[in-house]
Amino acid sequence: MTDIKLERILVPVSLNGDGEDALKQAIFFRKKMNSKITLIHVTPAASNLKNLVQAELNKRLQARAMVRLIRFAKIQFKGRIPEYVKLRVEIGQHVPVIIEVANKESFNLVIIRKNERIESLVGRLKKHSTDKIVQEINCPVLSVKDRWTYRGVRNILVPVDIRQQSRDLLNWSIYLGKKLNSRITLISVLNLKIELEQSLAYKKAKLLERSICDEGIQCEARIIENEDNDKVESLLQCIKQEKADLILAQGAQDILLGDVKSENFTSRLLHDSVKPILRLESTKVSFLKDILGVNIPANIKIDKPGVERILVQ
Repeated sequence: MTDIKLERILVPVSLNGDGEDALKQAIFFRKKMNSKITLIHVTPAASNLKNLVQAELNKRLQARAMVRLIRFAKIQFKGRIPEYVKLRVEIGQHVPVIIEVANKESFNLVIIRKNERIESLVGRLKKHSTDKIVQEINCPVLSVKDRWTYRGVRNILVPVDIRQQSRDLLNWSIYLGKKLNSRITLISVLNLKIELEQSLAYKKAKLLERSICDEGIQCEARIIENEDNDKVESLLQCIKQEKADLILAQGAQDILLGDVKSENFTSRLLHDSVKPILRLESTKVSFLKDILGVNIPANIKIDKPGVERILVQ
């Protein structure tokens, strides 16, 4: 099994209350994995000013934001910020800066608080910020809504797609199953008229089940037979009905080849599920590694806004 480490966790916070659940989730993982946590706040830059004046105003904005971030952290930690927590303020646009920091500095996990989806016409035409962060950050991204796993992770739900390689899915299922003492439930959809035991969905799910059980982890594979609905809808319905504390999802490699259904599943899962979603390493990077056999630079295809920073240990 590949050695997985969650040594460095990045948690973006907006300072208006949105970052509280994400931070609590990070603290939970910190206790299990002995991770270090970086709280990052991004504040917009001063604009339409001469360079010298703008630079001075940006410094003031950073300083004020850092004061607020320190206050936020002290409230969360009841007055004293632990040594394993680092505070950081960046100047720029929120989403591009978060993506750049996460990719360039090799964080092992990013935990975000997903907001309600904007249902206006503009919101439907424009890619949602949560989708953009999840799709363009190279490391795993955990998104939480209202339910972080404060009671522990007893059951992890893992959708399995026969079109995708399952190496990372298997490794992470074993890693989390052992670290969190969790039960793994694999689900796969069969929507073809074929004998269940002869289907690739059944064979792949059972192969993963055996591999996970061999590691001493309780695991069950379930096949959903549904010829009427598409796979995406069937999986989403099953996920809503299952009693899982965490969903382990895999970004589809077919996105690179123009399969919008795979991207649609990930996006709908992110927005529809009230349960935490852990999406594994960026498809763009892992797929290119597989087909090229080389290490891809961490800053592949990301925006690079000018960044100024303040760090507090």
